[in-house]
Amino acid sequence: MAQHSAPTPPSRRRRRASAVAASGVLLGVAAVGLTTTNVVATLRDPVFGGTTFTAANNGFEISGDGSTWRSGTSASDAVTMTATPAAAMLPGTTVYTAVSLRTKTGSSAINVATKATTTATGLPNRLLYAVVRSNTCTSSAFTDPGSFLVGGVTTDVPISTAPTDFPLQAATATAPGPTASLCFRLRLPDTIQVWTDSSVPGSGPPVWNFEGKKP
Repeated sequence: MAQHSAPTPPSRRRRRASAVAASGVLLGVAAVGLTTTNVVATLRDPVFGGTTFTAANNGFEISGDGSTWRSGTSASDAVTMTATPAAAMLPGTTVYTAVSLRTKTGSSAINVATKATTTATGLPNRLLYAVVRSNTCTSSAFTDPGSFLVGGVTTDVPISTAPTDFPLQAATATAPGPTASLCFRLRLPDTIQVWTDSSVPGSGPPVWNFEGKKP
C-alpha cells in the first residue's frame, strides 16, 4: 500500500510564510541603506526691465546657509542645502533643509517659480516633500496651513509637484531686498516599493531650480 505523508498543519504553513516574508524585509534593509546629506539648489535669472535694449539690474540671490549668497545661472552657481539630520536615510525617514532668497541690490520685486528636476529612477523618484515659508527649519515650521507653498501639515507630495510661486520684495539702490526663507521637508516613504527599489541606494540628491519672473 502506498504511503501518504501527513498534510502540513496550517500553523506550520503560516510560520513558513512569515519566515519568507521576514527574510525579504531584511534583505531590503541591506539594499536600501543610503545617506542623503544635501540637496542642490540652482537659479535662473531671466528677469529684465528698463528701456529698449537696456537690461535693468533685476535679479535675485540664493543662499544655502543664510550667509553666503550667490547669483548666476550656471551649474557652478548652485548652492548646497544641508539636510538635518545628516544621517543615513532609510524608508520612513524625514529630513529638513532650508534655502534663502532675496532680490539683488537695485532690483525691483520678483516672483520666483520653483521646480525640481525629476528622474525615472533613484532617490528623487521616491521622495515626497512639502515647502513652507519660515525662518526656522524644523518640524515645528510645518504647523501653519497658511505658510505652505506645496504640501500640507500632514501631506507630502512627489517632488515633481511644483510649489506655488512666491514673491521677493524689491531691493533698494544700496542694499539687497528682504530675505525670504524656505524650509523643505523631505520624506522617504516606508513602503514596499521603496524597500525593493534597487535604484535608490547611492543615487544622487534632488535638485531644485528657482526661476525669477516679472510680477
